[in-house]
Amino acid sequence: MPKLLVYLSFIVCLGASYLIIPPTQKEFFNQILIWLIPVLEVSIVIVVVYSIIKSIIRYKGNNKSKENDFLEIARISLEPKLGNGFVLGAILTELSVFYYSIVVWFRKPTVIENEKVYSYHKTSQIKTIVIVFLILITLEGILFHFLIQLWSDVAAWIFTILNIYALLYMIGLYNSVRFLPHIIYFDKLIIRLGYQSNIELDIRNIESIQTAKKQGGIGGKIPKETYYAMLNMDSPQYEIFLKEPALMKSSYGRKKYVKTVVFRTDEPIKMVDEINSNIKSLSKG
Repeated sequence: MPKLLVYLSFIVCLGASYLIIPPTQKEFFNQILIWLIPVLEVSIVIVVVYSIIKSIIRYKGNNKSKENDFLEIARISLEPKLGNGFVLGAILTELSVFYYSIVVWFRKPTVIENEKVYSYHKTSQIKTIVIVFLILITLEGILFHFLIQLWSDVAAWIFTILNIYALLYMIGLYNSVRFLPHIIYFDKLIIRLGYQSNIELDIRNIESIQTAKKQGGIGGKIPKETYYAMLNMDSPQYEIFLKEPALMKSSYGRKKYVKTVVFRTDEPIKMVDEINSNIKSLSKG
């Protein structure tokens, strides 16, 4: 993204200029910044969005396969430009929020065929929690908007926009939990918690699956080497013990290696039997 680098370089130069210019001579410079900074911010957003859309359109034009959904196409098309770090993770997280909170109502995600999929939202507390938070965020947004408006109209609207984003995040989280189930391939297992986090396991790397002990909870601490793929309010069902650490990915490009995975599903016995069956088949092969 050469244009984006030009913009960022220009902003760095402005910051350096602000530090270098003596305080007695900053009045004219400050007047320029008042209108220049908003223009730069909007320009950067436009350039980033345009680059993302352009990359996705180019990828879809070169790849006619319908197996990948919008977010997977976005990841594949942007990874060569942005790398596989925080920047790509942050962009994909924001795209996920808007995709699952808005777009998913009009266009359902690609249905996974020929694989074993297991939902985990039907017996979870997530629906209740999302509804409660939506009510609280809405009431809080209305109340504090009018209170803050007494002090500053701009601050009031900034706070309201943040509340709207929080509403979209909660709606998107619930929809992502519905449309991103656990998946069992013959030699691979994917455990998810909506768009917040996921882990892809080689079934050959699974040492054992045991009934999970009660851990986490509200305010409870989760071991660093454990991926808790569920809400703290829910009760864990099973814990997967790994032979070697596996990489867990979460929102905004965060990653860590874990040795155990605690999860729940709407069909726990059926899912665990399926995993154990694949483990036995692979060990014989």
